[in-house]
Amino acid sequence: MADRSGTCQDGRRRTRPDAVALVAGLLSLLVAAAGLTGTGPWEVVDVRWLLAGTAVVAGIAFLVASVRNSRGATDD
Repeated sequence: MADRSGTCQDGRRRTRPDAVALVAGLLSLLVAAAGLTGTGPWEVVDVRWLLAGTAVVAGIAFLVASVRNSRGATDD
């Protein structure tokens, strides 16, 4: 039977990576690289394409989140 309690076999708690912290870290690295090189991503990439790409990624993320099985242990 699968263990759904959120702990590993040795008793440690399983943790999931934090997506918001990952994105914030990647953005901060991008800003730091732009500061070091003196050129920003806005000079290389057209902002309209960046917004369109962001919308596509967000749409895919929403679709994946809606397809995931959201049924868990209920308190009923």
